[in-house]
Amino acid sequence: MKALEISEISFSYNSLADKSTSGETGYALRNFSMSIEQGKIHALLGPNGAGKTTLMKIITGVLRGYSGEVVILGNKMPDNKALMSIGYAPQAISLYLPLTALENLHFFGVMANLSEEQIAERSDYVLAQTGLTDHARKLVSTYSGGMQRRLNLAVALLHSPKVLLLDEPTVGVDPQSRHHIYETLINLNSSGMTILLSTHIMEEAARLCSNVTLLDSGEIIFDGAMSAIDNLEKFFLEKTGRGLRDD
Repeated sequence: MKALEISEISFSYNSLADKSTSGETGYALRNFSMSIEQGKIHALLGPNGAGKTTLMKIITGVLRGYSGEVVILGNKMPDNKALMSIGYAPQAISLYLPLTALENLHFFGVMANLSEEQIAERSDYVLAQTGLTDHARKLVSTYSGGMQRRLNLAVALLHSPKVLLLDEPTVGVDPQSRHHIYETLINLNSSGMTILLSTHIMEEAARLCSNVTLLDSGEIIFDGAMSAIDNLEKFFLEKTGRGLRDD
């Protein structure tokens, strides 16, 4: 069974009058199709504005109004089984800074309909996974950027998802936190979790991922095995160009 199947997805932000996000064609994604095998770490790469975050939001049900189909572990979105099988750590830190780590996890556990016993058990587990056990009762506002990133990941793992979506999970973190996140992802994958990783760090993608989908202007320009690419950064620039993407 495929962990994730995306078929002919098209989505436009025109209804939001946001041309800067949707590009000249008016589409953030156009006829986009990809699939991910279970148990893989799959890289989703592209320059700024390529459509990566839009795709993540469609997969997780945050964005609606698209054409096409998203199927997660055999369940078509927005089926509740599909929603509950995925965890999502967005690029923006999605935590309540005035609360402790445990209070954040409790809040998100309730939102995921976990029991109090499940919340307590899973909170201990994900805090240990992300190296935050000793900081569980500290306010998140006192956390370093790397610690907040790791807690962001812990929240995504709280409900035991089978498919994990990560949007730039190591942006702005120190080397120690980045290394710990890498080790966490490798361990999760070795236990059977499927991971879709969006990142601008080519070394990160090459190190962690066995497959890669490269998109630009909402369309796929490469989809294949990482082993087929000798130098990922060089390949990326050859496919997407060296022009700046500041818009």
